[in-house]
Amino acid sequence: MKANTQSVSIEAVPSKVLDLVADPMNLPRWAVGFARAVRPDGNRWIVSTGGGEIGLRIQADRMAGTVDFHLEPAPGVEGLAASRVIPRGMKTEFVFTQFQSPGMPDAAFQASVEALGHELKVLKALAEVECPL
Repeated sequence: MKANTQSVSIEAVPSKVLDLVADPMNLPRWAVGFARAVRPDGNRWIVSTGGGEIGLRIQADRMAGTVDFHLEPAPGVEGLAASRVIPRGMKTEFVFTQFQSPGMPDAAFQASVEALGHELKVLKALAEVECPL
């Protein structure tokens, strides 16, 4: 199983970044290569992706600054993407690690790695912009 870790420096307070990332409804806003839409399904979420629907549970720990994404790409198969919101004074370092799920082709994992690089730029832009409205 392969893993990939990427990070981005964000000019926003850690609480703002954590709130943005931990809210599943925000996934289509920043995880643009992954989530087309999200809807609640009991104690989890259903994410519409380019490849179909997958189950998702988000486990956030505000004190530790962690947001873990437990993915269910197929019944009985669980994947993990783990993130950390690290304070740098009034700024944030956001670190995201994704793991290749069992049965996920290497090419699909590589595409996910490339998409994450773009998604982190989108997250940075969303967190740094202050809308006056």
